[in-house]
Parts: sequence; structure tokens; C-alpha cells
Amino acid sequence: MRTTNFITLPDGRRMSYAEFGNPDGYPVIHFHGGGGSRLEPLLLGDELISQFGIRLIAPDRPGFGQSDFQPNRGFSDYPKDVIFLADTLGIDKFSVLGISNGGGYVSACAAKLNNAAIVSGMWYVDSFAGLPMLTRCFYALAKIFPLLYRIALKLSLPFVQGDPAKVLAALKKQAPAADYAVLKAQNRIGAFCKSTIEAMSQDAKGPAWDFQLYLRPWNFRIEEIQIPLKFFHGEQDKTVTIALAKRYIDRLPTAQLFTYPNEGHISVVVSQFETIVKALKESN
Repeated sequence: MRTTNFITLPDGRRMSYAEFGNPDGYPVIHFHGGGGSRLEPLLLGDELISQFGIRLIAPDRPGFGQSDFQPNRGFSDYPKDVIFLADTLGIDKFSVLGISNGGGYVSACAAKLNNAAIVSGMWYVDSFAGLPMLTRCFYALAKIFPLLYRIALKLSLPFVQGDPAKVLAALKKQAPAADYAVLKAQNRIGAFCKSTIEAMSQDAKGPAWDFQLYLRPWNFRIEEIQIPLKFFHGEQDKTVTIALAKRYIDRLPTAQLFTYPNEGHISVVVSQFETIVKALKESN
């Protein structure tokens, strides 16, 4: 496990990334969630990742963690960064795994891949209809008052920098039971806080920009995706509801959706990791 590594991209930006699992295993590039960073795989743990024979490479997206911010970027800009990272590491063939807000980036990269999986995937929010009230307010703030949203993210940082037990107690009141149970076990709440703190180690600018991309039309057509994208989603997910995910999965003729009635937003990738890895290795 090497949690802080750097490469310099062709345009001069610095990209930071972490590596987990078996160095000789099948390569999977991990796209973290909107509040996560390259440290997000700590939720899984290096031992579990190694157990299933994969080499998990987790870059910070621009403006997250230690990666330089990229002005005016969209989803379609990211594949170039990912391919350069793979080339630099001498990787010819790999799959990608996107968690939550990593889903849009998986879709943007899908035309150049053989296999990909999206877990609890976030999609273009063209309507707030059917969303839980708290989620609706959160999305509305980000869309109507983006600067306030960025400030709100920054103001939330001291809370996760505090006692992880208090963060866990707060999540118990609003998170699905499965998410709470997963975060409580094996001190995953500590890993969750560490990844979130690192996400905003420069500023909230990167995470705020990242979320804005989901509130306006994407700069590529998802209908052009030809590979059989695999989606794993918990039916108890309150962050990205199954209804929101289905709006876009239904537009992809090659999509495969696997749903879990007792899983939430975070628990799916931990509880179903073996199944997800098997899907990522198919046809490779």
C-alpha cells in the first residue's frame, strides 16, 4: 500500500494517486466519490483488496487531495488523465471502478475500456422530483448558489476533523442502517473521515466544481457507450436514489443493473466487493 504518489501530466498539472492491493494483480483504476479522495479505498482495506487479486490505483481528481485544480474541466477531459496515468505505470489493460460521483467519469472513459463498474453511481440531476427532502435541499443549494455550496463544504470540514465517534453518531440519525453498520465496523468511520479531510486538503473548490458537473448537461453522450457497463446499487440509498440511477441506466442498452434491497450508499462496495471484482475481471 502506497498512499501518496505523484505524476506530472502533459499540461504540467500534478496528479496524486494511491495504490492498494497486490502489485502484480489485475489493474483496476478507482474513481472516488464526490467527498472522497485517493484514500477512499481505505474503507475496503488493503488486505481485502489483495485477497481478490487486484491492484487498485486510486487517483485524486483535479482539485481533490494533492492533485492540481483544472479550470473549466468537464467529464470528457478526464480520460486523457487516466490514460496517461496508466501509460506512466506501464499498464496496457485495465478496468475502472467508480463510486458515487465517480460514475460520470467512468461513463466518460467507457468508450476506451473493456470493462467498468459503477457503484451507487451519481447521474445528471435534471429534476429534483422524487428525491428525499434533505437530498433535494442539498442539490438545490449547489445548483442555485454554487458559491454558498462551496462555503458550506468548507465549513463542514472541522466536523469530520473532530472525533470520528461524533461523526458516526450523526450519521446514525440520517444514513441507512447498512451504511451505519459498515462504517462502525473495523473503524471504517476513521477511514471515511480521513478520505474526506484529504479531499479538501487544498480547498473545497475541487469538490464543489466536481458536484456542479452533475447539475448541468454532460459534455458527452452516454448513448455512445457500447461496453456492458455494470451498475451496483443499494435500494436503501438516500444519497443517489435508485430511481435517479434508473433514469439513465434505462438509456444504456448495454447496461446491467444489480440491485440490493438491504444496502445503502456506502455499504454496497464493501458488502458486495467480491461480486464487483468478479464483474471487473470478466472478459479480461
